[in-house]
Amino acid sequence: MSSYDPSITGEFNTEHFSAPQSNLVTYGVQTLKENTITGNVQYAQAFPTGTSLSAVFENNRGTANSPFIFLDPTLNSYYHVAFQQQLLAGFGLGPNLRFLRIAKNNQKISDEAFKLQVVTTITQIANMYWDLVAAYEDEQVKSRSLDFANQTRDNDRKQLALQAIPAMDVMKAEAEVANREQDLTIAKSALQFQELLIKNALTKNLDDPILEAMPVRPTDQSTAQNTTTTQGPTEDVIAQALRDRLELEESNIDLENRRISRDAARNALLPSVALTGYYGGTGLAGISNPASHVTSSSPQSWGEAVRDAFNGSSPDYFVGLSVNIPIRNRVAKSDQYRSELETRQSELRQQQLKKQIRIEVRNAQYALEQSEARVVSAQKARDLAQKTFEITSKEQELGAGSSYQTLTARRDLAAAESTLVAAQTAYQKAKIELDRSVGSTLEANSISIESARAGVVQGAQ
Repeated sequence: MSSYDPSITGEFNTEHFSAPQSNLVTYGVQTLKENTITGNVQYAQAFPTGTSLSAVFENNRGTANSPFIFLDPTLNSYYHVAFQQQLLAGFGLGPNLRFLRIAKNNQKISDEAFKLQVVTTITQIANMYWDLVAAYEDEQVKSRSLDFANQTRDNDRKQLALQAIPAMDVMKAEAEVANREQDLTIAKSALQFQELLIKNALTKNLDDPILEAMPVRPTDQSTAQNTTTTQGPTEDVIAQALRDRLELEESNIDLENRRISRDAARNALLPSVALTGYYGGTGLAGISNPASHVTSSSPQSWGEAVRDAFNGSSPDYFVGLSVNIPIRNRVAKSDQYRSELETRQSELRQQQLKKQIRIEVRNAQYALEQSEARVVSAQKARDLAQKTFEITSKEQELGAGSSYQTLTARRDLAAAESTLVAAQTAYQKAKIELDRSVGSTLEANSISIESARAGVVQGAQ
């Protein structure tokens, strides 16, 4: 394929030529000596329509020591402008811009792949963040439960010293403290692990001991998030996913590349028919050679030779049509079969991807609905455990209940709070998955892809 960028080629040279002669009849001298100076310029360019254009401007100046040469020096000037147009194979923008269009589409695919990587990273970080929130809140729940168990144990020890309660109640309180300490230790180790994970994801390395030891405190709380999500009709959500999912956009661009290659392969099966033509002119000038004893009517200057070349007094033109019909063309046919197969495979992959997106959207919606139900149930259970704890605490204050009953109620409240934290975290992850499946992760997190490319958050101080 010719270059679509114009090119200009210049040539300038000088030559001295000497040749001994066998007689004096041909040139009139025993040794012929010629001096030639040549200066040429050529322009060439191809066009996406299958057209190629070229222009040549040639000039030379020659002198010789022969008395039989009429002009000394002899000045020649010649130009011609030629074009060639493909009429079947190679005609049109499709086959000629094939690789340029595919290259541009590949750049688009790279951009979409970068966006997809950003979305994947955001999804991973968001899930890790809510795991951190869950570990932090669970650690707070376990800490409050241990504080209450310690307070109850201290009160029981004081009452035992006054012989107001049996020693068995104190032993039960101490056992409850030991259990709560174990739960808190597990919760703290889980929190430290989540902190390590998110620091590893957000920083280049953890070689800095200060950074490694620095705690991470989330600014959001899962239990403070709104669990009422307004979703449109499923078909509308699926239509949005089919419009915004980056994987489908990549598939569309790849399918376009396959179709471009298929159309170019079909074009290559056509016969090659080329329309060719050129137009030019010749000019001659020079000074009469006194030794020839002949007076020439030619102009004497180079400018006059150029003028005669371009004034149409000595035209040179040609128009022709060349046809090349391959008998079998098996190479082009194999390329065409391969491109047809690749196009159909790409279409099949696209349909499979659309089905997968529909399934992912429906699964994400189902998961979000189920997580909402779990959150509602966990909230009710937490509220019931809170009321039970308040009642047992009031009964203990009035002397109608024991400290062990209150500890048991407080333990049940802690378990209900941990269950609510887990349900809220699952709900937040379900929202993240729904945003990913719909293709709205960037918008949901107010992230600009230009900021992601630059690595700078817009509006950051």
